[in-house]
Amino acid sequence: MPPASSQIKHIKFSELPSTQAWAHANSAQWNPVGWTAITAGAQTEGRGSGGTHWADIPHSSLLMTLVSPALKWTASYVFVRHAQASLTVAEWLESRGYAVQLKWPNDLYLNGQKLGGFLTEAYWQGGMCTRWFLGIGINVTQAPEGCAWLPGLELDGMAEQLAALLASHLESPVGSDVLDRYASKLLGWRQLNRFRDRSTGETFAATPKFLSPDGRLGIQLEHGSVRWVGHKELEWLVG
Repeated sequence: MPPASSQIKHIKFSELPSTQAWAHANSAQWNPVGWTAITAGAQTEGRGSGGTHWADIPHSSLLMTLVSPALKWTASYVFVRHAQASLTVAEWLESRGYAVQLKWPNDLYLNGQKLGGFLTEAYWQGGMCTRWFLGIGINVTQAPEGCAWLPGLELDGMAEQLAALLASHLESPVGSDVLDRYASKLLGWRQLNRFRDRSTGETFAATPKFLSPDGRLGIQLEHGSVRWVGHKELEWLVG
């Protein structure tokens, strides 16, 4: 049997409330033997991580959700695959001349402005991830005010290219250096940054220096101690 990455089912819409929501609500449409790529020209209720709203200019962005075949991943493996997928997209854009960076844990930046983002979700059974959803939104030919886009890049065919590349990489063994490579592309990595504690509203300076396999960030505080945090605990302030 050919690899699942060669059997991608593409489902395309002119407009949806959300590709991610459609993917969850229409499991009968998933590819039974491979990956499913759901794309839309526009979204009316697009969302980012933590329930934030994703805004796009209609028919100007890559809006896609990639649904995995049935699988069995441990919890820590899920973030490693998230990092691998983020790297795959970033390196694909770099190969086309765009000096993009990642912002932990879900954003894509270009020239200090937000270019896009990733939303990963999973179905769980017996402590194992059995289906994985990768949502991607990237401004391509235009962007809302204050955001970046990709001058010179064609939107046509982009979803098909990235879906094939992502599926192939996500079925391959994860390299031992994937977290180091992911960290090296993080905006502000090993530099003094400002953070906001989501529970108290306090802002403080710290240097991101470590990354665990489950996606927790190790930040070194100004007095030298290291604090480990999840993305729901801190907001990484940019600009």
